Amino acid sequence: MIIQKFGGVAMRDSRSRKACIRHIRRAVREHGKVVIVVSAMGRAGDPYSTDSLLSISEAIGISPHAQDVAAGCGELLASAIMSAELEQAGIENELIYGSRSGILTEGPFGSADLEMELEPFFRIWGDCNVAVVPGFQGTGRDGRIRTTGRGGSDLTAVVLGDMLGAEIVEFFKDVPGVMETDPSVKPDAQLFRSLTHAELLPLLETKRPIIQKKAALYAAMASVPLHIRSFSEQSPGTFVTG
Repeated sequence: MIIQKFGGVAMRDSRSRKACIRHIRRAVREHGKVVIVVSAMGRAGDPYSTDSLLSISEAIGISPHAQDVAAGCGELLASAIMSAELEQAGIENELIYGSRSGILTEGPFGSADLEMELEPFFRIWGDCNVAVVPGFQGTGRDGRIRTTGRGGSDLTAVVLGDMLGAEIVEFFKDVPGVMETDPSVKPDAQLFRSLTHAELLPLLETKRPIIQKKAALYAAMASVPLHIRSFSEQSPGTFVTG
């Protein structure tokens, strides 16, 4: 089993999602079972990004509960579209979300911790090879949606990787892998082919870390292997282990 996490840029439009589906098809051939975790589509300024959803009304900022419900819609929409486009491509899948998924979030709105109950997840997944899961969110025991903070879909992928015993968690980005510095600032920045979890953590102390630090800390604690790579290329990317 493998977890594949597709970020907002990878989910942005039909062309980029076709590249994602090629990676998913390959993963099914190589690993059998695949769990897909998706972020909201695009970045700030794109119509369905998290920032765009939260800017619909300034009143949303008054209520942390309403803010989490609105923010969570981005990943729900992205997961529905990915599931439908996989079906269109002939890849049977199960869309797993909400209170029936066993994915739980407890704690404050906007920065909840994520837990998982395996039995509901496997019961819904059934015999399909592919499951599609909206990242960034879960349901509290009080039935309310809570999100896990900016970049929280990364945490969803790592927790699922740990709890489901996945071989590796693949993150698909708009860069070749983990770079020594931001390639938009330094175009000749070098790519790291491999890192330990401890070596990765300091590289996340930037304005736009390649994966969420909370997710990286969980991966280090649980010894979850990571593979950070480009969604638009077949380059090997960066492996993070140990």
